[in-house]
Amino acid sequence: MNLHIILAAAGFLFLKTGEKFATQDTAGPTVSTLAAYAGKQSGSDFDARIFNDPAKAIDYCVVSKPPVGIVTPGFYLTYAKTLGMEALLEAKQQKVDAERYVLVTRKDAPDDVSKFAGKTIATPLAAEQQYVIAVILQNKLGEEIRLKSVTDVEGAVFDLAEKSKNAPDAILMEEATWKVISLDSELGPQTKAVFTSDDLPRNLVVLFRPNVGKLDVDKFKLSLKNMSNDPAGKEILNSVRVESFSDIDEARLKKAQERFHAK
Repeated sequence: MNLHIILAAAGFLFLKTGEKFATQDTAGPTVSTLAAYAGKQSGSDFDARIFNDPAKAIDYCVVSKPPVGIVTPGFYLTYAKTLGMEALLEAKQQKVDAERYVLVTRKDAPDDVSKFAGKTIATPLAAEQQYVIAVILQNKLGEEIRLKSVTDVEGAVFDLAEKSKNAPDAILMEEATWKVISLDSELGPQTKAVFTSDDLPRNLVVLFRPNVGKLDVDKFKLSLKNMSNDPAGKEILNSVRVESFSDIDEARLKKAQERFHAK
């Protein structure tokens, strides 16, 4: 009797908190292509899964025990110890020189950011509350802010400008998104930015150390770093709007860690 041993592919977690297109149905095929490339180059076989909800990502980690992932810095800082995460690389977004977040409100609202303490702030990162409060907003609004989850940032800005019934008091968004909205002929004149964060850590390639198994970590890391120098790899990076994977800015990540864990 012939016995066939089928080895299950290792999990590869992709998390983009609050991103409406970061679902398995929409982005699954794209991230699977990236995972397959990294697997082929490092002698591994990956099964990619993408989420926009940290709670679902946690469930996936508990059940599937992925050895690697690409996650938000907020997720990493929150669960690094619990999940045994180790940051390997950072992902540089295309056409984004620095990762910053901007607090946007109506033109007639106060300019003083402290006036938004206790107000409702809509943001795709609502599920990463401690990261928003301590790292992005640097505790300038205390812990009394009410974060409202939103995946359609532009729609939220329309509600804000129109003073709709359920409109938030302000919206926390990526600076790159704000640059586009501020140039919009309709929305730009009705809105303004009252706060811009410091440079923030980029999304991180992480290792789940307890689940590594036989994965060749050095080969895996090198396969991602070399993608931007390979035509096939570069094409895949373009599909996920990443310019390159590079070494982590340790000073920037340490600064975020200190703010996140400050009491």
